[in-house]
Amino acid sequence: MSNPVFEVVRTVLAVREYEEREIPDEVLDRIVEAAHLSASSMNMQPWHFVVVRERRALVDLGGLVRTGPYIAGAAAAVVVACEHDSRFGVSDVSRAVQSMILTAWADGVGSNWTGFGGLEGVRAYVGLPDTHEVLAVLPFGYPKRAVGRGVKKRKPLAEVASMGRYGTPYG
Repeated sequence: MSNPVFEVVRTVLAVREYEEREIPDEVLDRIVEAAHLSASSMNMQPWHFVVVRERRALVDLGGLVRTGPYIAGAAAAVVVACEHDSRFGVSDVSRAVQSMILTAWADGVGSNWTGFGGLEGVRAYVGLPDTHEVLAVLPFGYPKRAVGRGVKKRKPLAEVASMGRYGTPYG
């Protein structure tokens, strides 16, 4: 029996090069709504998402994120911020990031997590208040070249999972 969610998880890969092609509004809206619908501790939703589509702003963001200069070539990016005073904020926001990446991939749109905190320049650039910290910037776009959907280098499952107790082989 096929499971479309598992297929997206199985095949998603990091994408760093994008076609010069706009993402339709309904696709981008679905990506952002997936973050909005993500679960959070005590339903506090300690996040804020800033969607960026303007080319000059994407280029500027690419210059502000050391690990993500390729943001400049994306069709859009989402700046993902977390409330400073949220005890579970990093965990909650990480769930929202994964929801966006998987939802995008299901629509043929590639992405990758760039940055990880310490993005004060990005926070100021998009006008987020001091109550928030930028945890990530996610570029989105259609992959420039064919990517090997599902071809991943992973350790064997038995090396990273146990049954009932550490060291008891899984499966």
